[in-house]
Amino acid sequence: MAMTYQEAIKLNHQNAINAMEKAVIMVEADAKQLCPVDTGATKRSITHDIDDGENQIDGYVGAGTEYAYWAEKHQPYLEPAVDQNLSKIKQMFQEELIKVE
Repeated sequence: MAMTYQEAIKLNHQNAINAMEKAVIMVEADAKQLCPVDTGATKRSITHDIDDGENQIDGYVGAGTEYAYWAEKHQPYLEPAVDQNLSKIKQMFQEELIKVE
């Protein structure tokens, strides 16, 4: 049985959320590997979140310590984690968004 237009939109949206979840988990893991460690508090505080908004899906990876910004500016770990995974992230979205069932 063929899928309705609304069903296809819902499936595509869910596939995009799945791709975003995979992407932020990958970036979070690499950010934890790249994070400078003194006490380990910043590394332990790195986490991710997804915001499923009305017109877009946003993925966030960040650290929750008060000095995380300073650490990122002096020994980057978040930006390189995104940069080194960018091609993989694009590929994940392409693969998820071509799924039809």
